[in-house]
Amino acid sequence: MALFADGPAPTIDNLINEDSGLLDVAETTGINVTAKLRLAHEEMESELRLWLNRPRAAAELLWTAAPRIEQIVTTPPLKRWETMLSLAMVYRDAYFSAQVDRYQAKWQEFLQLARDARERLIASGLAMVSDPVPQPVPPVLGTTPAPYPGGTYYVSVAGVNAKGQEGAASWASSITTTTGNAILVAPAAWNRDVATYRVYAGPSLDAMVRQNTVDLRAGLTYTYLPGQITTGTPAGNGQAPEFVRPLTRTILRG
Repeated sequence: MALFADGPAPTIDNLINEDSGLLDVAETTGINVTAKLRLAHEEMESELRLWLNRPRAAAELLWTAAPRIEQIVTTPPLKRWETMLSLAMVYRDAYFSAQVDRYQAKWQEFLQLARDARERLIASGLAMVSDPVPQPVPPVLGTTPAPYPGGTYYVSVAGVNAKGQEGAASWASSITTTTGNAILVAPAAWNRDVATYRVYAGPSLDAMVRQNTVDLRAGLTYTYLPGQITTGTPAGNGQAPEFVRPLTRTILRG
């Protein structure tokens, strides 16, 4: 699973699945849906930090480090809260922009659904990992002379920590090459928790599979040989939760 700190979990398509008229409303009222996803994420982060920074018992202070926002895994309850909160923000702005009653009704409906999802998260607790591996930014791609076919190729990278746990893969970078070239993959600077990395590549987004059988040390550049490895393991969804931190309703406001 992806980490909460990797950014908004729901996509615009996820919002449309919940409300098919979303894009028409956004276009009519001039609302940036991507911005609402980001604002919902930031509001949730503020709520979560309130809990993470709460006073802890003396025994907990002695034996465990303070939990960090970077350790939180995005579980279905967390994603649903973010989805419903994003929709509530869209319809709140739509109502104040157009003063249309049905927008107000939608706003209140999604706000209540967001509260319900938050309650489910409180009941289930926060899923966390001890050694988080953030999602990296897309790699920088270049070419080097080599006897490989030309075409358009897609490449993403995923970090791996010292425990061998793989984080969520980056968004893919693309490059179009001519025949007689291989592709140089240069990941951006890695987070301190990343020990090695893996490369996923292919001629389409649906055909990207792992290229390096041995994990590469962070900081090294990888040479992707188009067409050499075409079947294999696709990128995973990120780290699995290792433990759950219980939540209390002191996190709630309003």
